[in-house]
Amino acid sequence: MNKTLENIEVEEENFAEMLEEQDNKNKKKIKDGVIVEMQGGTIFVDIGEKIEGVLPQREIENENFKKGDTIPVIIKGRTKKDEAILSYEMAVKELKRKEFLSKFKEGDVVKVKITDVNKGGFVAKNDDGVEFFIPKSESALKLEDDNIGKKVEAKIIEIKKNGAVLSRKTLLNEKREERNRFIETIKDKIVIAEIKALKKDGMIIAIGDWSGFVPADEVTYRKVSHFKLYKKGDKVEVKLIDSDKMLFSIKALEHDPWEDVAENGITNGDVLVVTVTNIMEYGAFVDIGNGVEGFLHISEISWANDKIEDVLKIGDEIEVEVTEIDLENRRLRVSRKLLLPKPSELFEKNHKEGDIVEGKVVNLTEIGGFIEVDNVVCFLPNRFVSWTKGEKAKDILEVGGIYKFKIISIDTENNKIILSKKDAEDSPYVAFSKEYKVGDKIKGKIKNIAEFGVFVSFSNGVEALVRKSDLEKEISEYKVDDELEGKIIELDVENKRVKLSQK
Repeated sequence: MNKTLENIEVEEENFAEMLEEQDNKNKKKIKDGVIVEMQGGTIFVDIGEKIEGVLPQREIENENFKKGDTIPVIIKGRTKKDEAILSYEMAVKELKRKEFLSKFKEGDVVKVKITDVNKGGFVAKNDDGVEFFIPKSESALKLEDDNIGKKVEAKIIEIKKNGAVLSRKTLLNEKREERNRFIETIKDKIVIAEIKALKKDGMIIAIGDWSGFVPADEVTYRKVSHFKLYKKGDKVEVKLIDSDKMLFSIKALEHDPWEDVAENGITNGDVLVVTVTNIMEYGAFVDIGNGVEGFLHISEISWANDKIEDVLKIGDEIEVEVTEIDLENRRLRVSRKLLLPKPSELFEKNHKEGDIVEGKVVNLTEIGGFIEVDNVVCFLPNRFVSWTKGEKAKDILEVGGIYKFKIISIDTENNKIILSKKDAEDSPYVAFSKEYKVGDKIKGKIKNIAEFGVFVSFSNGVEALVRKSDLEKEISEYKVDDELEGKIIELDVENKRVKLSQK
């Protein structure tokens, strides 16, 4: 028996008349065959009646069959040499179909996956590989290839000898009607639900066989995470608030504490005793005593840059002032620091404008430095940093460094204290006046050239102006960084003004 699948030629049409009748009888008829030989890519199977058929090995390559095993097969054609061409896959498929048809009846619901699309509708299979047909009119889907691979539930509306017809539309309509009947039974009623899962945006609940959702903002009037209030498996009372989306509410069954706020007439400026209920990175939430929570921003906790956890803890009772109340949008903001003494007021008790103080640099920015004096943070603008023009606080100061400063202003209303470093030091013009006088000659470097003259700088930070009329050469002949010597013709220490002349 030296045959291979390659030399088996199947006759597609016009089988011999004597075989045609037998083939029709055998069509889809399952036979038990015995494997008699496994050679190359072909399996030879004895199906009785002195008939031996051939079976492609690829059909059983995932099975552990061996010579002598009995397997189900179907005759699907014949070769020119009158050999039966067998199919194990078709036989298994047919067995599953028969098994399915024996177990199911019209009206049963099955889960299938769409595998193909044709003009009439969709071909689908269940997990056992049994094929079904869903007519276009019964699919409730667009007739397009994008639906291939989609898993759907459908109802059996007709069982034929060789298959079953499904209707997804019928099932959807029945579910919709059933859902509507369920909604009518719970509308405007309090029902018990079981929490099935907690999500970031709310909770999935079950009422009998029906699922619903409680949005996070429908759990409670309090500003507290639903993860802290409930867990999976908890039973809760809920009320339907949106039948289309199956949304439910827990807080709808609670007393609305904002009604109390409206009745009590709380307004901006009122002082309340509140309890800290939650602490976040950006602030804290406080209960005003009836379940309504206000927000205390981190900037409103104290006048200092304290960490929230160093000042407050959950359960603390504190006094706050109402800074914003919006009944319509149910928003309340409060401040603790407005009830505390301002640092500038405490500072003013021990210091006055013009005092020289020592301070520690706590922060440096592009606009200046922040200096701590007697536990109060003051501001040092760049313009008060140095007598040298253009120097900034971050250029000459170090965080943690201790320096002397002069108090320029104390503004208690705006809680702002301005310091000056340069005014705590002698002006370089004072030192300059002690070393030079009008009539002395001095050398410096040209720092800037203007239309009206030349500016000369000296090593001690003093600058002098040489007007165009006092230059010995044309102004165009001078360059920045050139050395220039001139005689002092004006020295005004109070107004920080020095003039030179080369003539």
